Amino acid sequence: MRGLICVILVCLSACGSSSGASGGGAGLGISPKTGLWQGSDLSFRLVGGKVTELTLTPQTCGGAGGCKGSLSGPLIGSWPYAMSFLATPASGTVGGNFVADTSIAGTLQLQAGTCCTITAAWSAIWVGDLDGGSSDDAGDANSSDTSGADTPIGSDESGGSTAWGGASFGTIHPGPAQNAASPAPLSCLTSDQQSAVTLLNNYRNAVGASVVNGDCNLAKASKAHADFYVAHISQYNSSGLSPHEEDASYGSDFTGVNFWDRDTAAGFSGQPSGEVIAFLGTPGPALQGWIDTVYHRLPLLSPTTQLIGYGAKKSGNTAADVIDSSARNAMASDPIVVWPWPGQHNVASSWNGLEGPTPPSPPGGFPSGPVITAQFAKATPISAHELTDASGTAVAHTWLDSKTDANLQNLSPETVGLYANKPLAAGTYSVKLTLAAGDVLAWRFTVGK
Repeated sequence: MRGLICVILVCLSACGSSSGASGGGAGLGISPKTGLWQGSDLSFRLVGGKVTELTLTPQTCGGAGGCKGSLSGPLIGSWPYAMSFLATPASGTVGGNFVADTSIAGTLQLQAGTCCTITAAWSAIWVGDLDGGSSDDAGDANSSDTSGADTPIGSDESGGSTAWGGASFGTIHPGPAQNAASPAPLSCLTSDQQSAVTLLNNYRNAVGASVVNGDCNLAKASKAHADFYVAHISQYNSSGLSPHEEDASYGSDFTGVNFWDRDTAAGFSGQPSGEVIAFLGTPGPALQGWIDTVYHRLPLLSPTTQLIGYGAKKSGNTAADVIDSSARNAMASDPIVVWPWPGQHNVASSWNGLEGPTPPSPPGGFPSGPVITAQFAKATPISAHELTDASGTAVAHTWLDSKTDANLQNLSPETVGLYANKPLAAGTYSVKLTLAAGDVLAWRFTVGK
């Protein structure tokens, strides 16, 4: 992954969703869906009748004498819910009322140290069932498809049409989705750094990759590089130096030319495997931006990634986010990871193509449809690839593999991908990849609700 360079992006708010089981209180026809919920201010899970892993994106406030307070990251605790919930972490309260099975709105009041109280309205939407889906939503998806294209293909011992609630319908399946808790916070990590670990693990749970651990030394290296980049932005701009590199002549805060040099200098003794960079300065939008792309999502969602460190810096109009990672060797038992995951709802309709290295352009140029990828444990030849809408009509698309895309050959030859040549209309779409060996990987996702 050493060739991976920075993403140039305009982030979208958290999107995604999946088929999921309902849970919680009933009444007024509302039954909140279990799984992952995300919003611009916070995310949480509904699991086992409780609100868990409540995670705050960075919030700030001002107090007397010009003091400034901030708060972000996990809010420790779990709380029951019905038509509403009231969370009472040590810093204050977060309350919400479910306004539909898949949406919620509320307010929060949280104390930022001794300086001030953060008060805000917030909202979130359900984005997926981390338990692997439910047959209820599979039935909804099937009802919109009159073509028969989504009927199970062949037979398999893992459940066929029941995999991912019926949203995975080939002879082989990705995942399955996980419901693993993110590791306990490390005292060496700031709230933003811990928040990045927790938020990334929400994505990894959703696609079936094992959770990653934060690493103090990788976080130290990432933070130092973000600081260096922002401090020397004028020199980067005038010289054209890659944001992934440092120049010792820029200043005494130099810690290494390449990320593997900087990781070692920070005390990391493992094998550095990759680095991704964004220019937003806050973990939630940076992670969503990386996940939306072709190449930058790959180390973040790879089953082989085990450790990460996040660092960010903002100064005026300049910002940087850095994640350095460490990975093990791939194993034959590693799950196939696909994005969007089977049954995911609220998938974005388009992608602007703004990423470095530049991905292959569709015939009419960007924007394209959303990026669809499948990560295998090893390079896997694909003999046919299809993208169809809910009526079974083929959707013209650009295909990416190690033969058609030199970037994938260099970065991740075990990955294949595609995107529609034009933005997608709202509705349910199916992907079907026929492996040269004969198996079929097929799943559906939904653009919009």
